[in-house]
Amino acid sequence: MINLALFQPSTTAEQPQGFDINLVWRSLADIGRGFSYRLPYIIIGLVIFCVFLVIARIIKRTFLAIGRRTRLDITLSDLLGKLASAVTLILGILVAAVVIFPAFKPGDLVAGLGITSIAIGFAFKDILQNLFAGILILWRQPFRIGDQIRTREYEGTVEEINVRSTRLKTYDGERAVIPNGDVYTNAVLVRTAYESRRLRFTVGVGYTDSIEEARETIHSVLHETEGVIQDPGPWVYVTELAPSSVNFVVYFWTGSQQANVLKVSDRVATGIKLALDRSGIDMPYPHTVVLFHDATGTREGDIERASYLPKEQSDGPGESAQFGAR
Repeated sequence: MINLALFQPSTTAEQPQGFDINLVWRSLADIGRGFSYRLPYIIIGLVIFCVFLVIARIIKRTFLAIGRRTRLDITLSDLLGKLASAVTLILGILVAAVVIFPAFKPGDLVAGLGITSIAIGFAFKDILQNLFAGILILWRQPFRIGDQIRTREYEGTVEEINVRSTRLKTYDGERAVIPNGDVYTNAVLVRTAYESRRLRFTVGVGYTDSIEEARETIHSVLHETEGVIQDPGPWVYVTELAPSSVNFVVYFWTGSQQANVLKVSDRVATGIKLALDRSGIDMPYPHTVVLFHDATGTREGDIERASYLPKEQSDGPGESAQFGAR
C-alpha cells in the first residue's frame, strides 16, 4: 500500500516555522476595526483643529488692527499677533490630541518638558535676551526708524528694528547690526528725539579788544545766518580769561538732523571769523617771542629791542633773551 502521506503538501516547505499568516490578517483586521472605531473621533479632532486655526488667524488680524488704531509699531503688532496665533494653534493641537487619543494627558507632556525647557533656556539665553529686549524696544519706542542715535561706539540712522537686532546706517555709509540686548542695557543718545538741538563752540578775542563789540559782532552773525533758530535765541557768554585770549562760548539752536548741524556749524564759524576780521578784532592764539640781542648793539643781525620793549628797558643793560606770550 502506497503511503499517501508522501503526496501531502508539507507545511514546513510552504510556510516558515513560526510564521502565521492568519495572525497577520487578524492584526490588520483589528487595526481596521480600531481605525473605523476611532474615525469619528479623528474627524472631530480635525474639525476642532480647523476651528482653532481660524481663531488663530482672526486673533492675528485683530492684533494688527488694534496696532493700527493705537499707533503701535507695526513690527510689534505683527509679533504679538504671531505669538498669540502660535499659542492658539498649540492649544488647538492639544485639544484635538485629547479628543483623538483619550489616554493622552497634556499635563504629562508639560512635566516631561520641564527639565528640557531649562536646558533649552540656557542654550538660547542670548537669543531670548535679544528677543525680549526687542519686544520692549518696539513697545516703549525710545527711538523709531529714521531717528539718528548713538549707542556705545556706533552712531547713525536707524534703518530697522526687529526682534533680534537694531540696524544702523552710520554717517560713513556703513551698516551696524547691534543686538537688542546691547541696545536696551546701554545708554542711547537719540539726537533727533526733538526737532531742534543746541550747539556750542568757543571763540577767543584779544585782551586789547572790546568785549562788548566782539559780543555784538558775534550776535549779528548768529541773527543773520540761515538755519540758526531765533527762538530760543542764541547766547554769547564770556567764560574764561585764558592766558592769550578772552574766551566766549557761543550757544545756538538748529535743526536736529546731522547734515543740517554740519551745514549750520560751518556757516556760523565762517561768518564769525570774517565778521571779526572786518571789525578789526583780533583772534589770538598762544605764541612765544624770543629776542636775541647784544648789549653793545654792534653784532650784525641783532634785533631792535625798541620794537618789543619800553624805551627805558631798551637803553639799559640787556638780558640774553626775553620771552613773552600774547
